[in-house]
Amino acid sequence: MLKLTKAKRTSHRRLRGMLLGAAMGAAGLLGMTSHPARAADNGAYAGNITYWFWGESDIPGIDKWMTGRVAAYEKLHPDVKINVVPQSTDTLIGAFRLAAQSKSGPDIDSQWATLPTLTPYWNGAAVPISDYVPSSETANWVDTNENTVGGKIIAMPIYLIGVPLVWNKALFKQAGLDPNTPPKTWSDFLADCAALKSHGITPLGMGNSDGYFGAWMFAIYLKQELNSLGELKDAVGNTGSFKLAQLDTLLQNMYGMMQNLMAKGYVNTDVASLNLNQGWELFPQKKVAMSFTTDGNVLTWEKAVGADNIGVAMPPIWGSGKLAPTYDVTQSSDEFITTWSKDKAADAAFLTWLHIPDNLASLYQATGAFPADKRFDVSTIKDPLAKQMFEMDTKNTSIWLENYIPPEVDNNADIPAGQVITSKSGGPEDAVKIWNRVIKQWRVQQIPEYMQFKKWASNG
Repeated sequence: MLKLTKAKRTSHRRLRGMLLGAAMGAAGLLGMTSHPARAADNGAYAGNITYWFWGESDIPGIDKWMTGRVAAYEKLHPDVKINVVPQSTDTLIGAFRLAAQSKSGPDIDSQWATLPTLTPYWNGAAVPISDYVPSSETANWVDTNENTVGGKIIAMPIYLIGVPLVWNKALFKQAGLDPNTPPKTWSDFLADCAALKSHGITPLGMGNSDGYFGAWMFAIYLKQELNSLGELKDAVGNTGSFKLAQLDTLLQNMYGMMQNLMAKGYVNTDVASLNLNQGWELFPQKKVAMSFTTDGNVLTWEKAVGADNIGVAMPPIWGSGKLAPTYDVTQSSDEFITTWSKDKAADAAFLTWLHIPDNLASLYQATGAFPADKRFDVSTIKDPLAKQMFEMDTKNTSIWLENYIPPEVDNNADIPAGQVITSKSGGPEDAVKIWNRVIKQWRVQQIPEYMQFKKWASNG
């Protein structure tokens, strides 16, 4: 999950492994415009659908795109009425939990990928979308591995989102650095930060009043200490040889690195009082030289600082684990059908229709987001920066680590632990104590969820 701020989630939260084909295969899919998933099912083109949708915070413009797609679909199928209810980043998980208790609210819901999606399924609030959409269709979707359990695909992706390092070439040149060479190693990064700071330029601009900068550092850099996702799952679930004490050590290392960046003045001094979105605004305002951000922000910032003055690269490598070279991409949020929906065939038909070639093309044209579908026509990507990001997003093995911790642990440990560091209210050992306490509490307070997690973790 790529959780951003109230306006922008990180994605959070989270990034994943994937490989995207370039072929479009449009001819076969266009025939699905009138007959998406299981058209023979009763009710596929009739019924009222309530859709709790989240995406604007990740991809500005996607709400408008979705409104247009709904209008087009209702015109195709006059007996289907879809009520789209935009969701807030702050209440996305909590609002659905309340809805699930009364088995009311949305027929289709958006959640962040992996555990925020699998947990409602384990709790009986979602049905596998692969029960209603044929494998000939889901085979074209990208990153379904993020939401697959027991051979079932639980939710449908719409778009991809990557988290690159972005730098201002003009400010690099002002500091005597090569404007066309980003830092690839951590020693490169620290050397660049030192040069920038010595020229009165704040090296890195971020915000953490909402805790998401810290969560992003966990997703990017705790991952770089791991040799596999299994190590994180074992530590959280107590399911294998990699123990919580070992995770504690890795977390302490990572938070020590964050604390060092703060102590050296390499991060904006108001990082603790700005949320993630406010911290990002420092980059297009040319107040900082670098930032970690999203693909969509890069294309927006390109207009502010000039195409010749902006560069993107994979985050510099700090850790020495086997996962260190992986990138940070995810479907971010996804769409699933609730258990209590009365028109599951209609829900599935609409969601499948969102993946026809015309809609994939319109999503990219309207938002600049890359559709999570192998049939997306990559020849439509013209901007050089967009081409570079698409290459990064699709040619590298990727994991967004925040996807793989339980939502309760993410909210009650990942978020506040990073805030301890950026607020300077404690040190790495204090941040680690929060993680340790919350994970142990989760194990005993959410036993059914914990048992499902253990089963999932044990299966790889």
